[in-house]
Amino acid sequence: MKTRGRPPLKQSSVEVHVHLRLQIGEDDDLIRYFYELPNRRRAAALKMALRAGGMQNKESTSEVDDNLADDLSNLLF
Repeated sequence: MKTRGRPPLKQSSVEVHVHLRLQIGEDDDLIRYFYELPNRRRAAALKMALRAGGMQNKESTSEVDDNLADDLSNLLF
């Protein structure tokens, strides 16, 4: 007889707990987005959104800012 349920993962995992408070009127688009998700799919949707463009580390942002400042100074002088 086959075992039931999902097979155990081979690798270990890290839990990150996120508490998100959305303001009615200001965050209506996000509120609607989360409520339209199927049950138990919020974490997957949040990971997808972060991977799509919400994860810029400070180091890469400052490097881009430095390059932009250099480019602008070259244009002006």
